[in-house]
Amino acid sequence: MSQTPVTPQYVEETMPPPSYEEVMGHQALSSVKANVPQEQLPPLAYIDIMPRCLNPGNMKNKVPPEYDRFSTLIGAANYWLRANPSYGVWKCETVERKVETNGGIVMDKMIFHESTYGFNVLVRGLRLWLHVKDPSTLSQQLGVLNKVPHTTDIDLTPQLSHPFAVFLFRHPLFIQTYGYSMTTYEGLEKTLESLNEDLKRNPLQGSILNVESATLKVSEGREKAVIDPDNTVCHENGGKMKRYTQIMRVFYVIGEPANETIGMKDFVPSITRPPDLATHAQFQTFDDVMMRFCKWLPHQTGIKMVNIQTYDIRYTETMGHLEILSDQTDDIDDGMSDRLFLKTLRVFYVTKPSVKPPPQVSFVTSKLFLPIRTGERSFESMSQTMFRIEAWLKVTGIPVYNVETVRFLYREPLKLGVDDKRTNYTSFSGIGKYYVTAIRVYFLYPFQEPHPSYLPPALPWDPSQKTSSTCALSDRVALVMTPEPRLPRPWHQQVHVSHRLSRHHGQRRRPVTYKQAAAATDGATKANRNTFPRQVCLDVESRSR
Repeated sequence: MSQTPVTPQYVEETMPPPSYEEVMGHQALSSVKANVPQEQLPPLAYIDIMPRCLNPGNMKNKVPPEYDRFSTLIGAANYWLRANPSYGVWKCETVERKVETNGGIVMDKMIFHESTYGFNVLVRGLRLWLHVKDPSTLSQQLGVLNKVPHTTDIDLTPQLSHPFAVFLFRHPLFIQTYGYSMTTYEGLEKTLESLNEDLKRNPLQGSILNVESATLKVSEGREKAVIDPDNTVCHENGGKMKRYTQIMRVFYVIGEPANETIGMKDFVPSITRPPDLATHAQFQTFDDVMMRFCKWLPHQTGIKMVNIQTYDIRYTETMGHLEILSDQTDDIDDGMSDRLFLKTLRVFYVTKPSVKPPPQVSFVTSKLFLPIRTGERSFESMSQTMFRIEAWLKVTGIPVYNVETVRFLYREPLKLGVDDKRTNYTSFSGIGKYYVTAIRVYFLYPFQEPHPSYLPPALPWDPSQKTSSTCALSDRVALVMTPEPRLPRPWHQQVHVSHRLSRHHGQRRRPVTYKQAAAATDGATKANRNTFPRQVCLDVESRSR
């Protein structure tokens, strides 16, 4: 008896779709609210989708684990968007998370440690920044295009006859090529030109959502340099030579080809004091860089900004001479020298042949949400930071224009743990480093900071105390959501509302429920988006049962 062969169409029609856990691989973290009415959804949310672990490896013996490819994360994101039609995507980001020695991924921490001479393993995931949309409209389906810089060779034959040619053979680029030439990569501008030429020949099947620069490690020690943008695992042995490069990732929404051309503008902090033999250079603050960006905007017509990204570029100081390597895509870390970095504001935009130009943007402001410091090398979680961001956005009522994840070098003596105004920093060799993650949100309008009483209470840790108790998070940050006996009450149960109208100055305060407090806050926010509501006074009291 003959059997009819099974076709892919038959399998697709008869087999049930994979479950959420099968697609996501249990590697997801999100601030999305479930089972909440449409009008109560947060104005900004996120979800981190991490690859599934295929092989745990052996971290103790320096055998890195194996994970799914980056392209599988796009499929997982599309599955999630179909299952959550109330959310649309603002932006996609590549995020890195540290893998612990037990193989677990650190998902919710806002600080991570880079060991000096240990074995560091990082895994790359996909972060979706989400906004509320009409659930009756079609869900977005995403695609990604990776652009890798082309290689180029530098002929070394004329230099080999030099008396000091012996030092040339020790150069990292020469060690990796084993010949009479050095292999390097084309600059960022040429890479962008090549990307636009590719898009003309093969247009994207959709419209560009955002473009980002991503850093990839391509080799370590004497390994041959190989760029694999679809790889999600990066392992590093402290003290060894490492080589990095930049790639461009284009995230797009699948649909009719929009025939867009990508542009890029870097706002590099200007030098305020040049270096000399005794002192290092000084640069503009980030606020000054933002002012330059705002002065550039009114002169741009016919462009649509698709991403505002803070990117760390290399610069060097040699005998009083400074060189900023903003266009360089080939970066060598010899493992023995200090490295200088400069935070640059990188703007990606698109243009397309259209009768109606996009609305012109003439002003952009930003606010940095740092995680609250709770102790020495200790910060609140990403979930708690997003809780504060959502509260701030609801009180101010200002719409979000762009958002990004920013990384800072941790500095113990500072009260906040980071220097968020400074744009340059030094990565010292031979010592371990901690990095703190923060969220920067961009707006099209100026805003006024709400009074702290309108927001969840958040008292940062004081470094002068030099002590940290186990209950610091609940006592100081006050973000415990489930009240227990003999513990501080949740902030939303400590809210008291008193209507202080002109004829009711003597009215006593009366406790209200969380829903009543939220309704009063929402009503006041709608009444006035730019100033504090005078009709409602939220008095947050820190008290225990």
